[in-house]
Amino acid sequence: MHDAPALDVQALLDAVENASPAAAVTTAARHLADAVGAQEVAFWIADAAGQALLRIHDGERLDVEGTPAGAAWREQRVERDGSWWVPVTVRGDAQGVLEVCFQGDAATDGITDGITGGGTDGGTDGVLAHVRTVAHLLGYVMVANQRHTDEYETGRRSESFELAMEIQRRLLPQAYVCEGGSFTLAGWLEPSSSAGGDTFDYIASPDRLTVSLIDAVGHNVNAALLATLTVNAMRKARRDGGDLGAQAHAADVALTQHAQEEEYATGVILELPLGDGPGPLPVRVLNAGHPPMRLVRGGAVTVVDVAPDPPFGLDYGRDRKAFGSHTLELNAGDRLVLLTDGMYEQSAATFELDDHIARTSGLHPRNAAQDIARAFRDHVHGQPEDDATFVILDWHGGTTSRETDGGSDLT
Repeated sequence: MHDAPALDVQALLDAVENASPAAAVTTAARHLADAVGAQEVAFWIADAAGQALLRIHDGERLDVEGTPAGAAWREQRVERDGSWWVPVTVRGDAQGVLEVCFQGDAATDGITDGITGGGTDGGTDGVLAHVRTVAHLLGYVMVANQRHTDEYETGRRSESFELAMEIQRRLLPQAYVCEGGSFTLAGWLEPSSSAGGDTFDYIASPDRLTVSLIDAVGHNVNAALLATLTVNAMRKARRDGGDLGAQAHAADVALTQHAQEEEYATGVILELPLGDGPGPLPVRVLNAGHPPMRLVRGGAVTVVDVAPDPPFGLDYGRDRKAFGSHTLELNAGDRLVLLTDGMYEQSAATFELDDHIARTSGLHPRNAAQDIARAFRDHVHGQPEDDATFVILDWHGGTTSRETDGGSDLT
């Protein structure tokens, strides 16, 4: 057994803070290499489509499917194939993997416990623990520093976005995945070539989780601007303490006042109380002309048909409408899937959506979202005629406390 290497976390954080925001991740990687005697340490970031891992700074590509790096990222475990591949994750949001290479195998003899593909059952001398710690820290380093640089956002892109998609992307939450103890959530936006005004949002407050899905009418920049107006009106109302009705009213007024005639948006908003009880959970739902959700219970998929109010921004010549909410009960283990009509209209009309939801019902929402998105892309040959967006929400019951390892919920 080797002596445990010295990893000074304070020195690592100081080094990151002293580096430029664009160099923060590579600085942390170099610090780890020095601490554990690695020949090379590199960070691979997950691309925006969830199909590949891109080596930060030089853009070298590894497919997720069929690679140890992809397995580490997808399954949230350490893989080894000569290099160590360690997931970089914050609150369930899998940002990429850390690759750690040693000179030969001598440096890692007897420390492969817990690493798939290692081939031995030896103990650990501290190297693996340090690598996992730095990988977890690396996730927070990237979250903090991407506020100040485009380095990590551009690093995710295999190709350039059109202007409308650039606008829509800025509306999305910074993390598509959130593990919250009593819930796990994952969202996905599959854009069409002419962006169709889709977006989703969520926020975990101290006592509630609010989730929304919006589809603004039209395509291209105008649809993206309508979505921007809708989402930000709802965010303002929410931050001012408004309930679902107030958020819907704010979106409706904003579109009525600022959009052109016949420009509108459909939407669905959920509000889940976050308490100590295991369920059943009363979920408030507001539907503004939006397609029905799906409920997955015991592996069976059913349509949740909530009576809709009119879409946001459609004035039928009467007094400003009041939006009503409905109550849906969730049991621990239930899954809700919110979606836009792009999942089954036009080029996707024959996509077996409910079958894919059922087939992925046992997967983590993050992996279920990736699998459904991949199947959808294959079905439309990579050319959807409308944006296709969905949010997968699992309700686990209980409290918001978590049992985690390296930023991922063990349960």
